[in-house]
Amino acid sequence: MDSSPGREQALLLRDLAWPFDQEEDPRHAAARLLGIPRADVLSVTEERRSLDARRGKPRWIVTLRVCLRRPVPALPRNAVPASRETELPPPAPARKPARVAVVGAGPAGLFAAERLLESGLRVTLLERGQDLSGRSRAVAELLAAGRLDPESNLHFGLGGAGAYSDGKLFTRLDHARVRAVLARLQALGAGSRSEILVSAQPHVGTDRWPAVLERFRDELLSRGCEIHFGARVIGARLENGRLRSLSLSNGEIECAAAVIAPGNSARELFASLLEGGVTVQAKPIAVGVRVTHPQALIDRIQYGRFAGDPRLPPASYRLTGTFGGRGVYSFCMCPGGQVLPTPTEPELLCTNGMSNALRDSPEANAAFVVAVMPGDCGSHPLSVLEFQRRLEREAFRAGGGGYRAPAQRLLDFLEGRASNGEIQSRYRPSVTPARVDALLPPFLLEPLRQGLRAFGKRLRGFLSPEALVFGLETRTSSPVRIVRDGSGSCPTARGLFPAGEGAGYAGGITSSAVDGIGAADALIAWLNQDG
Repeated sequence: MDSSPGREQALLLRDLAWPFDQEEDPRHAAARLLGIPRADVLSVTEERRSLDARRGKPRWIVTLRVCLRRPVPALPRNAVPASRETELPPPAPARKPARVAVVGAGPAGLFAAERLLESGLRVTLLERGQDLSGRSRAVAELLAAGRLDPESNLHFGLGGAGAYSDGKLFTRLDHARVRAVLARLQALGAGSRSEILVSAQPHVGTDRWPAVLERFRDELLSRGCEIHFGARVIGARLENGRLRSLSLSNGEIECAAAVIAPGNSARELFASLLEGGVTVQAKPIAVGVRVTHPQALIDRIQYGRFAGDPRLPPASYRLTGTFGGRGVYSFCMCPGGQVLPTPTEPELLCTNGMSNALRDSPEANAAFVVAVMPGDCGSHPLSVLEFQRRLEREAFRAGGGGYRAPAQRLLDFLEGRASNGEIQSRYRPSVTPARVDALLPPFLLEPLRQGLRAFGKRLRGFLSPEALVFGLETRTSSPVRIVRDGSGSCPTARGLFPAGEGAGYAGGITSSAVDGIGAADALIAWLNQDG
């Protein structure tokens, strides 16, 4: 908006601090801060909101977008001219309506498919797992009876792994694609504007995701997308270094190009691509355990005497440090959530966390993980992947089979001793008391113990007898990167465009969706130039 004299002026008022229980009227706050009459504030829109509980009474930290009747001659330090909100431009039109494929119906694949359809291309979306109805039955069978479907589970199926996570949408990326992704999800019913577009820590919740994903699926179908569930891609057929078709477990699909966005657990596909000549590299990951506390305890630690006030959300934390020369940090903290088994292969066990939109479970959980470098695991491109498998095999054995989780009290984990008595947990199918500390190699265990002790000093009460440790958290990110060049395509497989977390280029729902859009744009540009 033009801010020249005599014209309306748009400003951003940043970092306004309001006590959580005494919020100020936004228009009055803007007028007071700028020293102008309230009537000169034509409109106010909340742009961002976060909770600061670090010192004393919790405060909301708010950014407002205001439109003023006339320019203010002298602006306070936290007021800056507001630029126009940049919108994501539409994709370039495809010169030819070629048939292209998208592998994976997670965030990267769904957003890539939508972008490709908008350009006029014919799109086939291939997903190894099932649609939500079949996937939900498989997940229920795992949690109730400890029976795993390797083809459709908490990783494979419509929505990818994010469909059964907390649905966190936070990302450190900041550009038009991020805003486009959040706005699209909000339009699909992920939550209110304040929950998705304004909150500094937006999340959807596991209970809301199914409806969002079904609407997304239905809109893709209405635009002419072909969606095939139970379609496991097992390789790519190349001719003279160019993609010609995708091989499936039950056939083959010819395509002019493809976005490959399989998620971080597509281990067989990574191996087959490598064997077929696609360049795949090992990449760093992080490995550790999942830790639970009573949510009420975390609330008391973070909010002090204000804990329990219904105006405050369930408390969370984010902890990080370097110990023993390695990064140690909390990951995927789920207030009011639950720990889940997330295996994809028989007799291998890994865990993750989830929570519903209200985050109203009495249990808080988070992973605590240690950085693992490719050199820790070997020199082969799949060495980090095989390291994950070895740890998951030991975790399965320690749990006694049936995807029961090995569990240990946090204080016992730190001291290297077995936990006595029954361990009660909301984890399903069930838990088995075990030496979780014995499952980690020393180069990970010692930094993790050091980190947890240090974090206990930052959050007094964190090292509690009520805290439990579950083994193991191994799939924080992809163990490989499917290499792409400046065009976005694989240099050894032209026409194959890696995208998202599984391909090694994102971490989480929003960044994966953003990368899927970028991969789609790269594919369109490549086809237009090639054709």
